[in-house]
Amino acid sequence: MKLFYRSLGKGEPVVIIHGLYGSSDNWMTIARKLSETHWVIAIDCRNHGQSPHAAEHTYGAMVDDLVELFDSLEIEKAHLLGHSMGGKLAMAFAADYPEKTLSLTVADIAPKDYVKDPASEIQLDLHNRILETLSGMDMSEFSSRKEIEKALEPAITDRMIRMFILKNLKKGSDSFEWKVNAPVLLKALPHVLESVNIDEYRDRIPIKTYPVKFIKGSLSGYIKKEDEALIKEMYPDARIVEIEGASHFLHAEKPKEFVEIIEC
Repeated sequence: MKLFYRSLGKGEPVVIIHGLYGSSDNWMTIARKLSETHWVIAIDCRNHGQSPHAAEHTYGAMVDDLVELFDSLEIEKAHLLGHSMGGKLAMAFAADYPEKTLSLTVADIAPKDYVKDPASEIQLDLHNRILETLSGMDMSEFSSRKEIEKALEPAITDRMIRMFILKNLKKGSDSFEWKVNAPVLLKALPHVLESVNIDEYRDRIPIKTYPVKFIKGSLSGYIKKEDEALIKEMYPDARIVEIEGASHFLHAEKPKEFVEIIEC
Protein backbone atom coordinates (compact mmCIF):
# COMPACT_ATOMS: atom_id res chain seq x y z
CA MET A 1 0.00 0.00 0.00
CA LYS A 2 1.26 3.46 -0.90
CA LEU A 3 1.19 5.43 2.36
CA PHE A 4 0.77 9.16 2.75
CA TYR A 5 3.81 10.75 4.40
CA ARG A 6 5.33 14.13 5.21
CA SER A 7 9.01 14.69 4.46
CA LEU A 8 11.20 17.28 6.16
CA GLY A 9 14.93 18.03 6.37
CA LYS A 10 18.07 16.22 5.25
CA GLY A 11 20.45 13.69 6.76
CA GLU A 12 20.02 10.20 8.18
CA PRO A 13 16.37 9.10 7.81
CA VAL A 14 14.02 9.05 10.80
CA VAL A 15 10.65 7.37 10.24
CA ILE A 16 7.93 8.50 12.67
CA ILE A 17 4.97 6.16 13.21
CA HIS A 18 1.89 7.43 15.05
CA GLY A 19 -0.45 5.50 17.32
CA LEU A 20 -4.09 4.43 17.10
CA TYR A 21 -6.36 7.29 15.88
CA GLY A 22 -3.25 9.38 15.19
CA SER A 23 -1.62 10.70 12.04
CA SER A 24 1.58 12.35 10.85
CA ASP A 25 -0.05 15.71 11.54
CA ASN A 26 0.07 15.02 15.30
CA TRP A 27 3.86 14.73 15.12
CA MET A 28 4.84 17.88 13.25
CA THR A 29 6.27 19.69 16.31
CA ILE A 30 8.63 16.76 16.92
CA ALA A 31 9.29 16.28 13.19
CA ARG A 32 10.29 19.91 12.64
CA LYS A 33 12.77 19.80 15.51
CA LEU A 34 14.31 16.52 14.36
CA SER A 35 14.47 17.78 10.77
CA GLU A 36 17.15 20.29 11.82
CA THR A 37 19.63 17.40 11.74
CA HIS A 38 17.80 14.51 10.02
CA TRP A 39 15.60 13.61 7.10
CA VAL A 40 12.25 13.01 8.79
CA ILE A 41 9.51 10.93 7.20
CA ALA A 42 6.28 11.04 9.23
CA ILE A 43 3.75 8.53 7.92
CA ASP A 44 0.02 7.97 8.08
CA CYS A 45 -0.54 4.26 8.73
CA ARG A 46 -3.18 2.44 6.69
CA ASN A 47 -6.73 3.20 7.84
CA HIS A 48 -5.51 6.49 9.34
CA GLY A 49 -5.00 10.08 8.23
CA GLN A 50 -4.62 10.53 4.48
CA SER A 51 -3.49 6.97 3.75
CA PRO A 52 -5.84 4.52 2.02
CA HIS A 53 -8.39 2.43 3.89
CA ALA A 54 -8.18 -1.35 3.67
CA ALA A 55 -10.01 -4.38 5.04
CA GLU A 56 -6.84 -5.72 6.64
CA HIS A 57 -5.23 -4.03 9.64
CA THR A 58 -2.48 -6.30 10.94
CA TYR A 59 1.09 -5.61 11.95
CA GLY A 60 2.22 -7.92 9.14
CA ALA A 61 0.41 -5.81 6.56
CA MET A 62 1.71 -2.59 8.12
CA VAL A 63 5.28 -3.91 8.09
CA ASP A 64 4.84 -4.61 4.37
CA ASP A 65 3.59 -1.03 3.94
CA LEU A 66 6.78 0.26 5.55
CA VAL A 67 8.94 -1.94 3.34
CA GLU A 68 7.17 -0.47 0.30
CA LEU A 69 7.79 3.03 1.64
CA PHE A 70 11.49 2.32 2.21
CA ASP A 71 11.78 0.96 -1.33
CA SER A 72 9.92 3.87 -2.95
CA LEU A 73 12.04 6.46 -1.11
CA GLU A 74 15.24 4.40 -1.61
CA ILE A 75 15.88 4.27 2.14
CA GLU A 76 18.50 1.67 2.98
CA LYS A 77 18.42 2.18 6.76
CA ALA A 78 16.46 4.45 9.09
CA HIS A 79 15.94 5.38 12.71
CA LEU A 80 12.48 4.23 13.79
CA LEU A 81 10.33 6.23 16.22
CA GLY A 82 6.93 4.80 17.08
CA HIS A 83 4.23 5.68 19.60
CA SER A 84 1.70 3.20 21.04
CA MET A 85 0.43 1.12 18.07
CA GLY A 86 3.22 2.75 16.06
CA GLY A 87 5.72 1.61 18.69
CA LYS A 88 4.58 -1.97 18.25
CA LEU A 89 4.82 -1.57 14.48
CA ALA A 90 8.34 -0.17 14.83
CA MET A 91 9.35 -3.15 17.01
CA ALA A 92 7.86 -5.60 14.49
CA PHE A 93 9.60 -3.94 11.52
CA ALA A 94 12.96 -3.77 13.30
CA ALA A 95 12.74 -7.42 14.36
CA ASP A 96 11.95 -8.52 10.79
CA TYR A 97 14.36 -6.09 9.10
CA PRO A 98 17.31 -5.42 11.42
CA GLU A 99 19.44 -4.65 8.36
CA LYS A 100 17.15 -1.67 7.64
CA THR A 101 17.17 -0.37 11.24
CA LEU A 102 19.64 2.21 12.55
CA SER A 103 17.91 2.54 15.92
CA LEU A 104 14.56 1.89 17.58
CA THR A 105 12.74 4.35 19.85
CA VAL A 106 9.44 3.21 21.35
CA ALA A 107 7.12 5.70 23.03
CA ASP A 108 4.85 4.44 25.83
CA ILE A 109 4.13 0.88 24.81
CA ALA A 110 5.69 -2.45 25.81
CA PRO A 111 6.18 -5.70 23.84
CA LYS A 112 3.36 -7.41 25.70
CA ASP A 113 -0.18 -8.73 25.22
CA TYR A 114 -2.41 -5.96 26.58
CA VAL A 115 -5.58 -8.05 26.15
CA LYS A 116 -4.33 -10.59 28.71
CA ASP A 117 -3.29 -7.89 31.18
CA PRO A 118 -6.15 -7.37 33.70
CA ALA A 119 -4.85 -3.87 34.41
CA SER A 120 -5.47 -2.94 30.76
CA GLU A 121 -9.20 -3.72 30.91
CA ILE A 122 -10.11 -0.03 31.26
CA GLN A 123 -8.03 0.88 28.19
CA LEU A 124 -9.58 -1.96 26.16
CA ASP A 125 -13.07 -0.81 27.17
CA LEU A 126 -12.27 2.79 26.16
CA HIS A 127 -10.95 1.75 22.74
CA ASN A 128 -14.04 -0.39 22.17
CA ARG A 129 -16.37 2.47 23.14
CA ILE A 130 -14.54 4.92 20.89
CA LEU A 131 -14.55 2.68 17.83
CA GLU A 132 -18.12 1.42 18.36
CA THR A 133 -19.32 5.01 18.69
CA LEU A 134 -17.50 6.18 15.56
CA SER A 135 -18.68 3.13 13.60
CA GLY A 136 -22.31 3.65 14.60
CA MET A 137 -22.61 7.39 13.88
CA ASP A 138 -24.70 8.51 10.93
CA MET A 139 -22.59 11.49 9.90
CA SER A 140 -25.34 12.87 7.65
CA GLU A 141 -27.23 13.84 10.81
CA PHE A 142 -24.62 16.42 11.86
CA SER A 143 -24.18 19.92 10.52
CA SER A 144 -21.37 21.10 12.79
CA ARG A 145 -18.27 19.93 14.61
CA LYS A 146 -19.87 21.05 17.88
CA GLU A 147 -22.79 18.68 17.35
CA ILE A 148 -20.40 15.79 16.73
CA GLU A 149 -18.39 16.61 19.85
CA LYS A 150 -21.58 16.58 21.93
CA ALA A 151 -22.56 13.21 20.45
CA LEU A 152 -19.20 11.78 21.50
CA GLU A 153 -19.46 12.93 25.12
CA PRO A 154 -21.35 9.92 26.57
CA ALA A 155 -18.79 7.43 25.23
CA ILE A 156 -15.66 9.61 25.55
CA THR A 157 -15.96 11.56 28.79
CA ASP A 158 -12.33 12.73 28.84
CA ARG A 159 -12.28 16.02 26.91
CA MET A 160 -8.59 15.71 25.94
CA ILE A 161 -9.22 12.31 24.33
CA ARG A 162 -12.36 13.67 22.69
CA MET A 163 -10.41 16.54 21.16
CA PHE A 164 -7.78 14.06 19.93
CA ILE A 165 -10.46 11.93 18.26
CA LEU A 166 -12.02 15.02 16.66
CA LYS A 167 -8.74 15.69 14.84
CA ASN A 168 -9.85 12.78 12.62
CA LEU A 169 -12.88 14.73 11.44
CA LYS A 170 -13.00 16.04 7.88
CA LYS A 171 -15.65 17.66 5.73
CA GLY A 172 -16.70 15.47 2.82
CA SER A 173 -18.66 16.49 -0.23
CA ASP A 174 -22.04 15.87 1.45
CA SER A 175 -21.30 15.50 5.17
CA PHE A 176 -18.57 15.14 7.77
CA GLU A 177 -16.40 12.00 7.56
CA TRP A 178 -13.90 10.21 9.79
CA LYS A 179 -10.36 9.84 8.49
CA VAL A 180 -9.95 6.65 10.54
CA ASN A 181 -11.55 3.46 9.25
CA ALA A 182 -13.41 2.79 12.51
CA PRO A 183 -15.25 -0.45 11.52
CA VAL A 184 -12.02 -2.13 10.42
CA LEU A 185 -10.09 -0.85 13.45
CA LEU A 186 -12.82 -2.13 15.77
CA LYS A 187 -12.54 -5.60 14.25
CA ALA A 188 -8.73 -5.45 14.40
CA LEU A 189 -8.55 -4.06 17.96
CA PRO A 190 -7.73 -7.36 19.74
CA HIS A 191 -4.86 -7.96 17.29
CA VAL A 192 -3.56 -4.39 17.70
CA LEU A 193 -3.44 -4.75 21.49
CA GLU A 194 -2.22 -8.33 21.85
CA SER A 195 0.25 -8.79 19.00
CA VAL A 196 3.94 -7.84 18.91
CA ASN A 197 4.49 -9.33 22.34
CA ILE A 198 7.67 -10.95 23.60
CA ASP A 199 6.35 -14.51 23.11
CA GLU A 200 6.22 -13.95 19.34
CA TYR A 201 9.96 -13.23 19.29
CA ARG A 202 11.36 -16.00 21.51
CA ASP A 203 13.25 -17.40 18.52
CA ARG A 204 15.33 -14.24 18.10
CA ILE A 205 15.79 -12.69 21.53
CA PRO A 206 17.85 -11.22 23.02
CA ILE A 207 17.86 -8.49 20.36
CA LYS A 208 21.08 -6.49 20.33
CA THR A 209 21.44 -5.60 16.65
CA TYR A 210 20.50 -1.92 16.99
CA PRO A 211 20.26 0.65 19.83
CA VAL A 212 16.88 0.62 21.59
CA LYS A 213 15.21 3.27 23.73
CA PHE A 214 11.84 3.22 25.49
CA ILE A 215 10.20 6.46 26.65
CA LYS A 216 7.35 6.28 29.16
CA GLY A 217 5.08 8.86 30.79
CA SER A 218 5.03 8.86 34.58
CA LEU A 219 1.23 9.31 34.54
CA SER A 220 0.63 6.58 31.96
CA GLY A 221 -0.13 2.96 32.72
CA TYR A 222 1.08 1.53 29.43
CA ILE A 223 4.60 0.70 30.67
CA LYS A 224 4.49 -0.47 34.28
CA LYS A 225 7.46 -1.20 36.50
CA GLU A 226 7.06 -4.93 35.95
CA ASP A 227 7.08 -4.39 32.17
CA GLU A 228 10.62 -3.03 32.36
CA ALA A 229 11.96 -6.53 33.12
CA LEU A 230 10.14 -7.84 30.06
CA ILE A 231 11.64 -5.06 27.92
CA LYS A 232 15.12 -5.89 29.22
CA GLU A 233 14.58 -9.57 28.46
CA MET A 234 13.81 -8.74 24.85
CA TYR A 235 16.28 -5.85 24.53
CA PRO A 236 19.01 -6.30 27.21
CA ASP A 237 20.78 -3.05 26.27
CA ALA A 238 17.62 -0.93 26.04
CA ARG A 239 17.45 2.43 27.80
CA ILE A 240 14.16 3.14 29.57
CA VAL A 241 13.53 6.82 30.23
CA GLU A 242 10.56 8.36 32.04
CA ILE A 243 9.10 11.81 31.41
CA GLU A 244 7.72 13.22 34.66
CA GLY A 245 4.19 14.56 34.52
CA ALA A 246 3.39 13.07 31.11
CA SER A 247 0.53 10.75 30.19
CA HIS A 248 0.28 8.40 27.21
CA PHE A 249 0.40 11.44 24.90
CA LEU A 250 3.86 12.35 26.16
CA HIS A 251 5.14 13.69 22.84
CA ALA A 252 2.33 16.26 22.68
CA GLU A 253 2.41 17.21 26.36
CA LYS A 254 6.18 17.42 26.80
CA PRO A 255 7.69 17.95 23.31
CA LYS A 256 10.88 19.63 24.56
CA GLU A 257 11.68 16.85 27.03
CA PHE A 258 10.69 14.23 24.44
CA VAL A 259 13.08 15.59 21.79
CA GLU A 260 15.90 15.94 24.32
CA ILE A 261 15.61 12.24 25.19
CA ILE A 262 15.60 11.23 21.53
CA GLU A 263 18.65 13.34 20.75
CA CYS A 264 20.77 12.24 23.71
